[in-house]
Amino acid sequence: MKIALPLKLVIIILLISIFSVMSFAATVSVTNTTLQAQNGIYYNVAGGFTAAANGFQVVQAAASASSQPCTWSSGGTCETALTAGDWQYSVTITINSGAAVSHTYTYTVSWNTGSGYSTMGSLTVTTPATITAGQTMTFLVDTGETSFSAPDGIIISVA
Repeated sequence: MKIALPLKLVIIILLISIFSVMSFAATVSVTNTTLQAQNGIYYNVAGGFTAAANGFQVVQAAASASSQPCTWSSGGTCETALTAGDWQYSVTITINSGAAVSHTYTYTVSWNTGSGYSTMGSLTVTTPATITAGQTMTFLVDTGETSFSAPDGIIISVA
């Protein structure tokens, strides 16, 4: 006994099969963010802020240091002088509801590469009267190094 499938059903099954094979063969791109050379981070941040480390990156192009103190600018950047080829350390600071307006804060990054903590860099930022909780600003500090041993720890301070 022979069973014949309707032509429409055969076409549907064929299309599903082709689509399935194409789906499995498709290329999928995945981008991972890896914070290189970090073993531990300690945050010592004033109550009006939170900080999130963005890790180390190689400076692609030299840049002058921001005038100090930087004025808080939502989405802006405050940086030490950056030298192309050096490693820089990036941190995003977010304003919370407890931040004081018209106040100057000092942002400092210290690291320990095996011989105790030393200051990697320090910047100051002044908050204007118009700050709003949730605003962020990125702080970049040049390490002054083109290579270094993985830090045993990093301390991020905003006070």
